[in-house]
Amino acid sequence: MTNASKRPVCRLCHASSELCISHVFPRSFIKLVRDEDSKRFYEIHDRADTLIQDGPKERLLCGDCEQRISQHEKYFKEAVHLSRHGIEIFQADGEAVIRSLHYGNTKLFLLSILWRMSVSSLPQCQAVTLGEKGECLRRVLLRGDPGGSLEFPISAAILLINGRMEESVLCTPFASKRNDAYALIIGGILYFVSIAHGHVFLGRRYLLNESGDCIMPLVEFDEVPFLEEFLKHNFGGESYVSESSCM
Repeated sequence: MTNASKRPVCRLCHASSELCISHVFPRSFIKLVRDEDSKRFYEIHDRADTLIQDGPKERLLCGDCEQRISQHEKYFKEAVHLSRHGIEIFQADGEAVIRSLHYGNTKLFLLSILWRMSVSSLPQCQAVTLGEKGECLRRVLLRGDPGGSLEFPISAAILLINGRMEESVLCTPFASKRNDAYALIIGGILYFVSIAHGHVFLGRRYLLNESGDCIMPLVEFDEVPFLEEFLKHNFGGESYVSESSCM
């Protein structure tokens, strides 16, 4: 068999198979910024606003692995952003508390985004380089076992713009390395995924854990210094906060 006739290999299970055109960044969150008149989506990268019909994607996964990851995405979107699956969300003392989360689905979804960005060839994802941790993360996703809360620990903060959470604005592909953690912005929430065992970026109070409860501090976007990288990456350093309330 010649090289030209070989079937591609799934990046997750390593099986030779026809590959799906996978969304590196979840399509369900790209849809939050859909232009309802044109039925297209806003994707922001390379310092320009570009109207497209879909989010960034490439051939990465076989059909079975695509389904494996999609089920975690579906749960996460419905639970965290639509308050389904018996989820309770309330705010008190500058924090948001989410109760009754499914720990496995939530964590595996967030880990899958970081892993997909690490294996992607797209320019939006080149900031994510996991090295040997990438293989560890692949095995976690393939097993469908999120491990304990201190294995690839995750914490999060809700970003506010002029006192409001902006799910439909802050959902572009973005990752920034912060010591032993990667910062990801997904649906208006800033997540920290650590690649060092036991390293909880925001402290253990805000650790995603097996209890099903998750506490997130409420933070104004412009009070997080390193998010200047987000502005430069997406807007060339222009003011983002002043325009966001109009979107």
